Amino acid sequence: MSEEKINTVTTKNDFKSALRNVDIKDDDTVLVHTALSKFYYVPNGPETIVEALKEAVPNGTIMMPSQVSTNCDPATWEYPPVQKSLIQVVKDAMPPYNPTTSMTEGLGVTPEYFRTLPDVVRSTHPYLPIAIWGKNKVKIAQNQPLNIPYGIDSPLDYLYQNNGKTIFLGTDYETCTVLHYAESTIGRKTETCSAATSLDESGKTIWTEYQNIDMDSYDDFNELGTEFEAKHPSAIKKVKLNNGVIKVINVKPLIDFARKWFTKKDNNHSI
Repeated sequence: MSEEKINTVTTKNDFKSALRNVDIKDDDTVLVHTALSKFYYVPNGPETIVEALKEAVPNGTIMMPSQVSTNCDPATWEYPPVQKSLIQVVKDAMPPYNPTTSMTEGLGVTPEYFRTLPDVVRSTHPYLPIAIWGKNKVKIAQNQPLNIPYGIDSPLDYLYQNNGKTIFLGTDYETCTVLHYAESTIGRKTETCSAATSLDESGKTIWTEYQNIDMDSYDDFNELGTEFEAKHPSAIKKVKLNNGVIKVINVKPLIDFARKWFTKKDNNHSI
């Protein structure tokens, strides 16, 4: 821990009170994004946040993105890139996706803690799985398609169809995974991707190809979010908690807006 004195503490009850203030109901279906550092010192960190969420929606469903960001073709890596002569070595040695053991990468400590819990299941996609707790978790996890993994029949589709909400715990639209559902359902061009999925008899990794939209070329989620909030203020509730803002957004109006926004942008029309 840092030597700096702790002078602000955010407790489980603080989170629960804040979630009530932004109209989270006990049977809500929610997709959660977290930035733990925004809330200064949180006793037991991720455990406290997860327990607050469970107690806030005891009869509902909690989802968190649980991507395995290294489970993609190493020839495409940039941070850092792989020396060309070693690309096949990396591919042959890459462990295949295992819902139980493959670590969540690049999303912070809370999603990784969440996916390890014994009452949480993880969806089937080898690169873009979702960790799920609560109502219908097994059904939701089993249905994620290999192709267009954030599209129709994915956990994000379930969120949309069941009037779900997305929760930003100190984050912003840049982290808003559900916006990929909007991108995935408007006919955007797809590309061929691959992920490590199993082992052959010799122990060499088998890579499986799938189709997905290009999720990296666009950097406009915060821009979209600003326009959405200006036009649909009733779809958002937020509350300040120490240095962070907890924001709850109704998914259906967000997705309906985002589909039109992305389509107009793709067609080079003014938005």
